[in-house]
Amino acid sequence: MDKINIETSLQAYRLVNPGVVFLVSTGNGEKNNIYAAAWNMPIKKEPGMLAVLCDKSHYSYSLICENWELGINIPDASLVDAVYGCGATSGRSLDKFEAFHLTRWKAQMIAPPLIKEAVAHLECRVGRVVDLGDTVLLICHILAATVDPRHFKNNAWNFENGLRLLHHVGSNSFSVSSNIINAQKP
Repeated sequence: MDKINIETSLQAYRLVNPGVVFLVSTGNGEKNNIYAAAWNMPIKKEPGMLAVLCDKSHYSYSLICENWELGINIPDASLVDAVYGCGATSGRSLDKFEAFHLTRWKAQMIAPPLIKEAVAHLECRVGRVVDLGDTVLLICHILAATVDPRHFKNNAWNFENGLRLLHHVGSNSFSVSSNIINAQKP
């Protein structure tokens, strides 16, 4: 299914609003890696920005430091095994794209490939690094955003077509969001 472009400053932050697990793709197109990130958050709508945590010892961090670009890939529940695998293994000696049957997809504005099977993508450039000791908080500018149009409608996630977003709850356990409930207005 083809993806559609969405307006980055007013809509892209909504792709991460539910606190979903990301698959972060890094690299230069030749050397690539993926890591799973549950510690992430939108931080600004205009211009679109988000923050994601990365361990300094991870192979992905060394790749990020080469070009300060990364892809945020938002998986659905069909990718739960790949998400767990990407978070539980090292890319230093393993091609995670091959190991977890993920397809490299050329990004529009960054060197790292995106993950075609993901339901949405944010192409990001790191604008600031906050050193937290063993980890860093990467403050990222959203350059481009794409989403499967079946799952994003009226500036929000659309669960009518079976979308189930992943939320990491510890170890190899995940919960899913699969519908919207509306609160009564006061």
